[in-house]
Amino acid sequence: MSNSNDKSLLTQAKKSNQKPVVDIQLAFGGFSSAGIKAENQDAFAAFVPERVDLRAKGAVAAIADGVSSASKAAEASQLAVTQFIQEYYATPETWSTQKSAAKVLTSLNHWLYSQGGLVEDLVHENTPQWLTTFSAFIGKSNTGYVFHVGDTRVTRYRSNHFEAITRDHNRKSGGKNVLLTRALGADARLKVDVHEVNIEIGDIFILTCDGVHDFVSSKSIKEHLDNLPKLPTTKNLETVSKAIVDQALTNGSDDNVTCFLVYIEAIPNRQLSEIQRDLMAKAIPPALSVGQKLDNYTVRKVIHASIRSHLYLVNNDVDDKTYVLKAPSENFADDSIYIQGFMREAWVGERIKHSHVMRVEHVKNESKFLYHICEYIEGQTLSEWIHDNPKPKIAQVRDIVGQVISALRAFQRLDLVHRDLKPDNIMIDQYGHVKLIDYGTVYVASLDENQETIQEDVPHGSLNYIAPETLLHMHSDNMSDLFSLGVICYEMLTGELPYKPMQRAEVTFKNYNELHYRSVKQFRPDLPHWVDVCLQKSTEASPTSRYQAYSEFFSDLNKPSTNAVDDYKKQPIMQRNPVQFWQSVSLILFVCLLVSLVN
Repeated sequence: MSNSNDKSLLTQAKKSNQKPVVDIQLAFGGFSSAGIKAENQDAFAAFVPERVDLRAKGAVAAIADGVSSASKAAEASQLAVTQFIQEYYATPETWSTQKSAAKVLTSLNHWLYSQGGLVEDLVHENTPQWLTTFSAFIGKSNTGYVFHVGDTRVTRYRSNHFEAITRDHNRKSGGKNVLLTRALGADARLKVDVHEVNIEIGDIFILTCDGVHDFVSSKSIKEHLDNLPKLPTTKNLETVSKAIVDQALTNGSDDNVTCFLVYIEAIPNRQLSEIQRDLMAKAIPPALSVGQKLDNYTVRKVIHASIRSHLYLVNNDVDDKTYVLKAPSENFADDSIYIQGFMREAWVGERIKHSHVMRVEHVKNESKFLYHICEYIEGQTLSEWIHDNPKPKIAQVRDIVGQVISALRAFQRLDLVHRDLKPDNIMIDQYGHVKLIDYGTVYVASLDENQETIQEDVPHGSLNYIAPETLLHMHSDNMSDLFSLGVICYEMLTGELPYKPMQRAEVTFKNYNELHYRSVKQFRPDLPHWVDVCLQKSTEASPTSRYQAYSEFFSDLNKPSTNAVDDYKKQPIMQRNPVQFWQSVSLILFVCLLVSLVN
């Protein structure tokens, strides 16, 4: 970080000797000066985390230029770069880069804005005291993410060619006067430009303030960059940054001057076969029997055994506590995508802390076997509950649905999508407490950004519960989970499914209009009409016609929605009940046929 008159950045990216490269590697170097001004209101900083965070969050470089008309310009710029980096790494590891940065910048802008009064324009005499421009570069895997507000600038230099990534947020105001149109702290509503660019080895990202790029041409910057060695160090980058800053001052810059260089040393280059090899490094344990041991765990009971996984009630010989050991089935020993999901379940389970989600214990062991240790939940699956409770009261169903929604909201807050919600993956204990117990197919936004993830070529989900958009377009989001929940709710009330059951795991429809909802009153005439309306909307084939929030669904499930019922009644009978429509048409045609025969 720098906001002194002359200060060099001393951040050095950690280098790895491992080959092939599995994480991005960068080098940073920058220089900042107050120039002819009494105070340096610029700031810049960078951070490269340890390997786990580097893979999930990437490395960050940021620059800020305090607005000179604001009394706290230097403090605002310093706060912007330090708080952005600190708070960015405090966001959940599961969040996508864009979501994490957006949340942090929104919060940062709100705080800066709250320190000043209301203002309609940045040139107003009552300009807030805390104002700064801001640009950040986040390098993750083989992608660069740029977030930009104001007239600091991010440019990429590749193969002797300059490419402007950002656009200055300013406008001319007569003569040579230039006015900012955007800055952190200027408005309660923040608009940030976001750019996603590919990165290559040898790329140099140049972060500058207007005191530099308004006075030094791209051609001159290129000449300075040409002086860099083939594999520049932080010291090399700092030297060139200072040379660029000095030239800006020589060319008459009347502002603070800051240049910050980010050099891409390496990006992940592992081949698919290498990723698969690492996934398969641990052996799948053989099927276990009562009394057998696996590492420090003794099997007390075989809870479940299927073609996909095995669950055992085990006793830990070290702490004498009871757990559930989950191991993949040997049937999937060569399925890298399944193993990837199994390992991801453990990764997520250690990070999601919620009373309605099965906890996966963080276990440090160097076992040669692949398994994870979960909390023990004594109870029955929702499938068993449905079998034992035909035609339950709607209050019972509401209670279960509410608890599942609570768990799904925890997933949503972490930028996760369950993708395999079904009765077999929901447990209910003797006190009616609900927990999600299986999330091996979970979508993790932060991991999906990396090249370490094997791309999936088949949709995840279970027959008759998977959302139509996933089957048709391989797309899954939280509203896909809501569809699955709507199907489960329907099944709890009726023992049936809202659509004609599929017999095979193949797509037999081409668009959403080919799926026809079966009224819940066909199976439960005693249920009120508004419940049918609620279930139909929650299981709409088209995601745009579905509820857009769990709260909307749960609210309508708890009380009649007069608007929804009125809208439903206004629909043509063919749309709200196509089966009844065609039955009526058939009856009319049959009567007409009889009349014609009589005549």
